[in-house]
Amino acid sequence: MTEQAAFVDSSLAILYASQTGNAESISYNIYEEAVKRGYAATWHVLDDHEKLGFNSLRTVVFVVSTTGDGDPPDNSTKFWRVLRKTTRSNKTAYTHLRYAILGLGDTNYSNFCNTAQRLDKQLQAAGAHAFYPKGLADDGTGLEETVEPWIDGLWAVLPAVVQRETEGVDEATEAIERMAIEPANDVSQQLVLDFTMLADLKAITGAPRAPAALCRIAHSEDLARGSLPPDLVCPPWLAAQTGEGAPFAARIASAQLITSPEALKRTWLMDLDLDGHAHGQWQAGDAFNVYAPNSAELVAALLARLGVSAEEAARLALVEPVDPKLALPAHLQRFTAEPVSICDLLTWAVDLSAAPRKQTLRALADCCAETADRDRLLFLSSRQGVQTFNELRRQAPTVLDILHAFASCSVTAGRLVEILPALQPRSYSICSAPKDERWRFAFNVVEYSLEVVDPFSTAEDSSTSLAPAKINRKGICTPWLEELAKKDKRILVALRPNINGFRLPEAETRPVIMVGPGTGVAPFIGFLQQREQEIQEGRLGEKPFAWLFFGCRHYAYDYLFQSELEDMHAKQVLTRLSTCFSRDAGARERFGVPRYLLVEKDAMVFVCGDAKGMGKDVNEALAEILVRYAEKHPEAVEKLVEAPAEEGGLSKVQALQVLMLWAKQKRYLRDLWA
Repeated sequence: MTEQAAFVDSSLAILYASQTGNAESISYNIYEEAVKRGYAATWHVLDDHEKLGFNSLRTVVFVVSTTGDGDPPDNSTKFWRVLRKTTRSNKTAYTHLRYAILGLGDTNYSNFCNTAQRLDKQLQAAGAHAFYPKGLADDGTGLEETVEPWIDGLWAVLPAVVQRETEGVDEATEAIERMAIEPANDVSQQLVLDFTMLADLKAITGAPRAPAALCRIAHSEDLARGSLPPDLVCPPWLAAQTGEGAPFAARIASAQLITSPEALKRTWLMDLDLDGHAHGQWQAGDAFNVYAPNSAELVAALLARLGVSAEEAARLALVEPVDPKLALPAHLQRFTAEPVSICDLLTWAVDLSAAPRKQTLRALADCCAETADRDRLLFLSSRQGVQTFNELRRQAPTVLDILHAFASCSVTAGRLVEILPALQPRSYSICSAPKDERWRFAFNVVEYSLEVVDPFSTAEDSSTSLAPAKINRKGICTPWLEELAKKDKRILVALRPNINGFRLPEAETRPVIMVGPGTGVAPFIGFLQQREQEIQEGRLGEKPFAWLFFGCRHYAYDYLFQSELEDMHAKQVLTRLSTCFSRDAGARERFGVPRYLLVEKDAMVFVCGDAKGMGKDVNEALAEILVRYAEKHPEAVEKLVEAPAEEGGLSKVQALQVLMLWAKQKRYLRDLWA
């Protein structure tokens, strides 16, 4: 055994990079459990690498997610800049470091768990050693399938690399929750879930340990805080953020509904007046974050369910840690010194509509007065209840729905804000060029219905129906923006530069192919505005070739940016415009990209839109184009791949590898969302 491998550290650092809050929550659970087990553990976001002295750490557990088309989360961009610079200049920079990596991803995206894979590769290139195999969890099939056994295995190997400060708890009896079950006759709930399996269980196993109580809400009449202008829709503590990437106020200058009443979705086009902010800092293809609240109606109903009066909800308080050994969740840390009301915490700080997490359900179980409610929540959080848990997530309940379903659950507001994830800003593509000095963006109002079937319904039972029930859901940000569309208000926004290079290079002369159905066309409007300006300024000579593929349901109802696109086409800023209207009779066409554009002309390809459907389909279609080109032009295979071609030309696997290479070369760029 090497000296490095044999070294037993005295402390453990848990570091995370999270875009939607999943990695943050999982990493915090690991941190909390490590402290309970007696380890001297710390917990930090990756961008705090300087503050925590990353280069001197000896033992680290990373929990990192992947966003977009294989990109690292926004709260790790500074860390990645430093890591790349360090590993390039010093191949032995991290020989002292031992690490374990848990990656979160989604196989519906092509670059599955790319952040975790890249991190592992970079650390090994600089001499670091993994003390535990990395785990790659797939949100497409359920993160828990990998996360839970990976964490169980971590506790088994950790004593060999980190010594414990104290003996901690007895893992053998408390790491897995077990309790006797009293069969209940009434298993029907407000949410349509099947708990019949509970009647056959003698014990619930594999539920997580209950999260520790972390904070208390301490009211005081002596607290005060600043106020904001009435036209700014956000709490003072959000507007007070400073530093790189801090949000700023932007006024809604105009808003227009750009779909007809007959369209399946309502799409708005909104202009934001930046008032001088972000000048010279953004380009066409970038995005920005909008800080939106939970709906006022949902918050009011939740306060009533919690038994919090309007007066108590509005009183200012500080969030005080219960145990000084445990760090507060990141979204609550600022409120140890900055006054906040319970109403503002529930409105702006926590996500009331986030997909249910097992740790949250486990914590709620301990707040139940009735055994039946407690058992069902424990079952949902256990490994035995994974099928019912997945059905619960499919129904996309709010936390209020869950509290109504389990009526005896009496949770306090303080407990609720610490077990719910942080409310994350929502991101939108900018569909204008910097010359406008405004951010223009398009968004669909997110409203949808889910169908669920009561598992206890039978055709013979006249009191029930086999017809599926409908559950109506809506998004957080887009309905709120629609409400503000005709009001003179300012909202809080922050620039989100497109770090994967999804931008049209200045004065680019190579052919450009753009694929953007629905609101995916938005960034390409900015691209075309940029190109038109370059043509007018004489920076391009002859007009370069540009081809846009756009699709929607109906020509008459939801052809977004029709006048702009057709005008650009008429001016030949856009050389070709190919459209497809999937619900119009006779309007569905198949378009083939000329293969010579991709291979012989080195065309740049940009794809924007849905990852699970369109993104995968376009990737497959491009691979098929390359395969067919190689069949007709076998001499081109060597240009495409370094490895010898398989007999008969280019294989599908090789074609997909070519696309991955083009992505690294910034020839094939995708801006995808779930």
